[in-house]
Amino acid sequence: MASILAFLPSGLTNVFTGVLAQNANMGNQGMSSSGPPSVAAIGAISNIQQDESGEIAWILSGNWKLRVHVNTSDDATAAFAASIRMVSAEGTSMHAHKISDFVLSSWSIENSTKIFNGTATITLRDGPTEDIPISIEIKNKGLIRISVDSDVVDHFGSAPIYGTVLRVFDNTDGKSVHGQMMHDMHGTRPMNASSVHFQGLNASSVIYFPNATGYLAYPENASALPSVVMIHEWWGLNQNIKNEAEKLANEGYVVLAVDLYNGEVATESEKARELSTAVRNNPQSAVDNLQGAVAYLSALPNVNSSRIASLGWCFGGGWSLQLALNTEQPLAATVIYYGNLVTDSQTLSNITWPVLGIFGATDQSIPIEIVKQFESALNANDITNEIYIYEGVGHAFANPSGDNYAATEAEDASKKTLDFLKEHV
Repeated sequence: MASILAFLPSGLTNVFTGVLAQNANMGNQGMSSSGPPSVAAIGAISNIQQDESGEIAWILSGNWKLRVHVNTSDDATAAFAASIRMVSAEGTSMHAHKISDFVLSSWSIENSTKIFNGTATITLRDGPTEDIPISIEIKNKGLIRISVDSDVVDHFGSAPIYGTVLRVFDNTDGKSVHGQMMHDMHGTRPMNASSVHFQGLNASSVIYFPNATGYLAYPENASALPSVVMIHEWWGLNQNIKNEAEKLANEGYVVLAVDLYNGEVATESEKARELSTAVRNNPQSAVDNLQGAVAYLSALPNVNSSRIASLGWCFGGGWSLQLALNTEQPLAATVIYYGNLVTDSQTLSNITWPVLGIFGATDQSIPIEIVKQFESALNANDITNEIYIYEGVGHAFANPSGDNYAATEAEDASKKTLDFLKEHV
């Protein structure tokens, strides 16, 4: 195994090093009782794993968070959690692991390195495995090194898992460490990502799949939430889709608005057609991207991985259905707004969860005859479904930034969508 190391910009102060060092007695005594009672940090996993011949076998990514609470000069507790995603060098077999329930047994400061030893629970193929020895080291340049006892769990190889420190919190300024962490708990977002915070909602850009930056929105101070993979129209991941992600997040969902265009956004139909055609000509790339989104959400500490749905409009509606037909992880629900449909009963039999379809009666792109065939195929497979066809409206009637926007019908469709998600996700 070898590791890819990414370091923080030189101008970022390493508060974590300073706070722990100024309260240190060497060895396991560690910190004086006069020091601050809490220090916390979050960051990203960035690692590769090699096979015996030295070839890259797996790429690891994810996020982690650590919190240390000092009780007395010789007593401290620590909480550590990590979400790790693994994908093979061929881009297949993507899966996720979680590290949780960390119990601190000893800790020390050795020069510029802070070491926390203990045990943790790690989710593996056969389920959670408890009491796995683990060591966590924080180095002064913003580096984390996670060592899992390979004699107990050899899934990660014998070498450590490396990552970066992206944010550090302490309460020397009187602010709540917990509040700061909840405000910025996802360490995988780029350092230059735009971020907003309003009315108990966090929203920011995140890297959820290699070379794919999406938009993540979620309510603060909540856990085990349902989540939604949101898929854009043929225009791309524009402001309208980000607004929709924030609106749905305000209803109590963790929403990841994906990007199938590698950062490009169209404002003219010719460009949108070019971008969407490129995706349709390389469907496996889009499927991998969407599967990566599901894996990313599954690994987040505030998501219930059994309650993930997909939702898309137009181009994205079709890919919402394609995700349902190609997902490696069962979804909780699929929502399709006037997207391209599949009417083959045998193909649709892969879906075992509820489906919501929203369509316009005058939509020339998605003929009503096809919608009815789709509904019949769902019924033939006993797939729970709700199919709504709105009279007098056409394609993209729910897009408030488009020429076909129909406010009354769009509002009703939105209510039906929320009711559907509340019932099934």
